[in-house]
This record gives sequence, C-alpha cells and structure tokens, in this order.
Amino acid sequence: MDPNVVLIKPEQFSKNPDGSWSSKQNTDIQNAFGIYRINPGMTFRKNQSHWGLDIAALLDQAEAK
Repeated sequence: MDPNVVLIKPEQFSKNPDGSWSSKQNTDIQNAFGIYRINPGMTFRKNQSHWGLDIAALLDQAEAK
C-alpha cells in the first residue's frame, strides 16, 4: 500500500456546521502504517493531528470526490 494513501469512508461521519467532522459509528481508518479505530462521537477539526493524520482534511477531500 502506498504510504500516502489513506482509506476513509466519509459516509460514516457527519459534517458539523463549524466544518469539523464527528464519527457516527465505530469505524476504521487504514493507511500503510496500520489501522486506527475511531469510536462513535469522536470529533475531528482541521489542522489537528490524530495518529499523524489530519482526519478532517482527509474527510473534506474524500467528500469532494
């Protein structure tokens, strides 16, 4: 797997009015370095790193596709 590729499913998150994203259910994010479990209700904001990833930016990119 390309280390720059992150598998994330935006349908498992809801976008909040402030631009942040909240998880709706247990979900996994996968990249070349591992799988990261996200619990329901976790919120992600742009420019905040979780496991070295900007989850909100990744979700914005995935939503735009």
